[in-house]
Amino acid sequence: MKAAEGFEFVTRPDLKMVSELINRTWAPPCWNYDEGLLSLHIDRPSGDPELAIGQLSSDGELASFQAYMPFELEYFEDKYKSVFASFLTVSREFHGKGLAGPQQGELIERAIEKGYDLYTTMCEVGATSNRAVEKIFAKKDLPIRIVKVLQYRAARSDLVMAVLPGKASGRTRLVQDSDIFQLSALVEKLGDGCPLKKIVPNEDISFLLQTRPHCKTFVFDDGQIRAFANLLMLEVVGPDDSRTLNAYFDNVSLGDLNPEEQNIFIGDIMIGLQETGYGTAFLPETGYLPVDPFLNFRFRLLPRQLNLYIVPLRPDVLPGGARDVDSFFMDVY
Repeated sequence: MKAAEGFEFVTRPDLKMVSELINRTWAPPCWNYDEGLLSLHIDRPSGDPELAIGQLSSDGELASFQAYMPFELEYFEDKYKSVFASFLTVSREFHGKGLAGPQQGELIERAIEKGYDLYTTMCEVGATSNRAVEKIFAKKDLPIRIVKVLQYRAARSDLVMAVLPGKASGRTRLVQDSDIFQLSALVEKLGDGCPLKKIVPNEDISFLLQTRPHCKTFVFDDGQIRAFANLLMLEVVGPDDSRTLNAYFDNVSLGDLNPEEQNIFIGDIMIGLQETGYGTAFLPETGYLPVDPFLNFRFRLLPRQLNLYIVPLRPDVLPGGARDVDSFFMDVY
């Protein structure tokens, strides 16, 4: 597909340019998508840099960007090569230049050429992004379906503090490099029983779970590692350029913990988060985790809703079409 008139496509543009584009385009409050956070999603070992593209203006300015993150998905017990679309951004300075269509269309064509089976994405209910996604697939005569509407649960730090245990149990700690082998068995079972789940390849486990500025992983260790919780630490930029911190539960396994141990583990994590100065903790309610241990620490349902879309990228992939799911294990961002 051709880029918009007067622009050219660029593959895996410099993430500093991408960060600057997103941060000056998205209205606050919004997350600070700096280079490290973008790299956490785009540069996974199993990722594909050819599926992160932008459009450059004639003077070399990055005017739009979007990335597809490749995942193998298990969908109603069959396995598919899939892409998850995110970060679609068109610079305010170039609105009206027809960038959104070519930006999305080029990536769809690349995904099809590379043999991917399914396209997935999430859009906030009511946002214009829903229409943009639906429109581009209608043009390509590919059927798009919302298979799940999901919400977040959230807990404010000051409210959580009032119900925290007096001290941590001593059974929860931050991940160490030597833990990866034990964690692999837990990661493999993530999302078991869900009709839709991503499969995390072994090559990604260390990259996703290691401690870094945007990532903390807690493990429950009582002689062996029986559970883990991987959290993203996301800086939020306010309308007045103020900065706060969100703690976002991402990949979580409660393993074989009984309900009491689950409460202990989540309580330990919330105690550990206090030292980060976070403002709010978030949990996407996707149905693969029990929510009771989070309810005990004042995680409440938020009104914001997201649509989860699935599109088969060729006619023979899903002969009966996409089907609704009641639960799933996938990235939500």
